[in-house]
Amino acid sequence: MNNNTVTCSFTMDRDIYNSYKSIVTKNGENVKGNLVRYMMNVIRFETPNAETIQAIEEVEKLKSDPNKKTYNSFSDILQELDNE
Repeated sequence: MNNNTVTCSFTMDRDIYNSYKSIVTKNGENVKGNLVRYMMNVIRFETPNAETIQAIEEVEKLKSDPNKKTYNSFSDILQELDNE
């Protein structure tokens, strides 16, 4: 057996598991893979909140986009909104 792995076993409500599995499989994933990916995101961002993880990923994507629009001040943003 590989000493770098661990077997996880836990008991949970069947309805919760089935609901979770239904959502995960609709997105082309399996429960184990989804849980492992979630755990890796918790480690990467040091936060378990899915919305926070999504927001951080969005900011990282924007920061790497050389064509992103930038502003010098909040008033510049408001002025652009007024011009729309």
